Formats: sequence, C-alpha cells, structure tokens
Amino acid sequence: MNKKEMMDALENYLNEELEDEKADHTLIHYRHVLNELIEYLPNGEIRKSNLIEYKNELMKRYKPSTVNNYLIVINKFIRFVDIGDKYEELSDLKKHKCPLTLKLIKLQEKASLENVLEITDLRRLLRMAKKLGQMDIYYIMKIFAYTGIRAEELKVFTVENVKSNYIQVSNKGKTRNIILRSDLRRELLHYAKENHIQSGTLFPGRYKGKMMHASTIYKRMKKIGGKCRGIDLDKIHPHSFRHLFAVHFIDEGGSLSELMDILGHSSIQTTTIYTRTTDATKKKHLEKMKF
Repeated sequence: MNKKEMMDALENYLNEELEDEKADHTLIHYRHVLNELIEYLPNGEIRKSNLIEYKNELMKRYKPSTVNNYLIVINKFIRFVDIGDKYEELSDLKKHKCPLTLKLIKLQEKASLENVLEITDLRRLLRMAKKLGQMDIYYIMKIFAYTGIRAEELKVFTVENVKSNYIQVSNKGKTRNIILRSDLRRELLHYAKENHIQSGTLFPGRYKGKMMHASTIYKRMKKIGGKCRGIDLDKIHPHSFRHLFAVHFIDEGGSLSELMDILGHSSIQTTTIYTRTTDATKKKHLEKMKF
C-alpha cells in the first residue's frame, strides 16, 4: 500500500467514524494522529518494524498517557486497513486480531489525582471572574463545576434549553439529561435577560449566532487563574471542573451509580477514576480523624 492508498484509506476510515456519530473534535484528533503516522511511514507502507520505530519516536516526544492515546487511534486504523470491508460495525474492529497492532505502555494506576481543582480554587476563580466583570466566564466555570458536563457539551446551554430543569444531550452515541440545579438555572436566565440574550447560545463569540470558541474560553479561564495567587495554572481546564464535580458529588452523599448516569459513562469503572481525590484532600480527611 503506497502513500496515496493510505490517504484514501484514512478518508474512508474517517467517513466511517463520522457515520458512527463521532464528535467533530474527535475526528480532527484522529486525522491529526493518522496524518502524522502516514507521513512517518516510508512510502506509506505498514510494517511492524516501522510501527515500532514510530512508537519509540512518540515515546521521546510525549508522556506515556499521550502515547497510549495515539496508539489506540493507530491500532484501530491498522485493524480497519487490515480487515478491509469484512466487518459490519466499527465495534467489530476491536475483536479483529491483527499482528501489526502495537502494545500500549503499561501505566501504574495512581492512587491520587493531580492537577485537579479544589473547592477553594473554584471559589477563588469565581470571585476573580466577578471582580474582573467577566460574567460569561464566571457562568461557564459555574456550569462546568455544577453539572460535570464535558467541554463540548457547553454548546447545548442555550436560552431555550435553560428554561427547563433538564437539557438533553447526545455524546459518543449516547443520549442523557444534564440536570440543572434550580439556583444555577435561575442565575443563567437572569444573566441572559441582563445581557439581552433572547435566543441561542448563552455565550456568544465573535460570530453572530455562534458560541464563543473553546480556545477563547480556555485562554480567558487561564488569565483569570493567573490573577489568583497560588492556583496552579495546569489545574485550569474544563475536565478539571468535571473531576471536581465528581469528587464533590460523592462527598455530599451521591452514589456511584447516580454519578455514572450524570456523567454519561457506560462503565462504573470509568466513574470510579473520577472519584479519586488529591493528596491534599486525603490529608484534610486524615486531619479530621479522632482517636
């Protein structure tokens, strides 16, 4: 298989993933990973020796968790190329045994979370956003922390949707309800009214009718964090708010099965990862113990 054939296979693979309703940002990531792979392979030929060399190159450039992310995408594509059109569903690729696939790096499971926001961090971020008059980012951070949504799910927060207590969202082929706290719902409706946002996204960006770009949200949250002395900027990313939500939900007496439904997980094992606390939180719990 030459490079042109590989590029054709890549387009076919991405079309299959598109029909499988993968999110836009996922498809962009897949394209990036696989374009890099194809550029590295001599003449686009898939050989085990070349793939192992590429894996070693990735290990020099990225953290083990990032390398594993790349390898998962690469292995799925390799199976797709190897199996041809002899499958019915993309899920069949997981079952297909191909000698060319690469082994993932074994990672030691960490007992504690790192670079995750604490409740005190959230309060400081919200106070600073309000002080700076950045109420759009204030409410975006509140939504992340109070609902546990994924970053890409922010787009469903429209004026029309927040009039209800539940917002239906589809992600990764699953549909679930985002549950809105009554106080957050009232605040969001008040924010919309105060800013003359009558319909559509609550957080408009530069282009009319479009939500603020994710990179803009990320940069502005970082800038707010930079003005809060003592907050590690590595903690400030949408997924960190999701971790904070999960930990706090369990601390307040919520069950793992409820949390699994709220976060939209298919497996309780995935949910358990989100409930790990930081070393700092563990220390606080230990300090409270009475003997």
